[in-house]
Amino acid sequence: MNQRNSKARPSSGKKGRRLAHKDVAGRVHLAVHRDPASGNERVVLRSPVFREAWQNDVAAAAANTAYAVLRVDPSVDGAVELARSAMAAMSRLAAGLLARAPGGAVACRAGCDHCCYQAVGVTPPEALAIADHLKTTLPDAELARVARRVSEHHERTRDMPSAERFSPDHPCPFLASGRCSIYDVRPLSCRGMNSLDAGECATRLRDPEARAAFLASGVGGRSFMEPIRAFHAISAGLQLGLSELFRLDMRPLELTAAMHLLLSGPGSLADAWLRGQRPFEPARGADQGKDPGLGEPSAALGLAPGRDP
Repeated sequence: MNQRNSKARPSSGKKGRRLAHKDVAGRVHLAVHRDPASGNERVVLRSPVFREAWQNDVAAAAANTAYAVLRVDPSVDGAVELARSAMAAMSRLAAGLLARAPGGAVACRAGCDHCCYQAVGVTPPEALAIADHLKTTLPDAELARVARRVSEHHERTRDMPSAERFSPDHPCPFLASGRCSIYDVRPLSCRGMNSLDAGECATRLRDPEARAAFLASGVGGRSFMEPIRAFHAISAGLQLGLSELFRLDMRPLELTAAMHLLLSGPGSLADAWLRGQRPFEPARGADQGKDPGLGEPSAALGLAPGRDP
């Protein structure tokens, strides 16, 4: 996955600042400040994005990482590196936050897969990292089998709203024998998920009446919110950093649809995205891949597609 000739350039400003690009509502969330003496640059939020100060710090850190990685290596390889860095940071942050929970409070365990039966939102770099992982770790025959399974799942679910996707009939195509087959590169949203009651999760998924009540309520299950908030902060930082500083289309995608494109579509998709085009538009989904009950606050930022309005 080496596309090093594809460049995504941040815009240059004057007097020690680089100017970010506006979103579809005409807003700019980021600014890049350059120290006149050292020449060092840092990304800052022009105003808070979240109510929690620590979330704003995390979002700014993610945007800084995005700027540092792609400014040096504005390539598909760089985007994959960025996604892997964000995934590792998310896991560390979630582990630290969950370590503060009382012993035994978190019900999630290996083999517990109740949250793996819904539409999953991902950013383009996450999708690229997952595709890169599959292509570099699987033999050709196994990769072809996985691509077929993803395509079959996509055909069954492509026109379904997320409420219908939340069903025991629609497992994640990467779920194998109750375990995640892409665990090392699982999406940021999956890394933030946690539950205080596995039985509640099972009932909510598998009992039709309980599932209908859950979807109608619009309220998520009982969880520690800090890891979920951390996911939204990291995702928002990535989305803002790549959208505003590099003019890349960072609107959230639905995992299965995005992987169908990357595994079975033309090989030029990643390169086209890095040039500021919108090759992932078909993976946006009917309701932008929002998961039931949780939603996606960062999507409400109104991130611009890969070019100025």
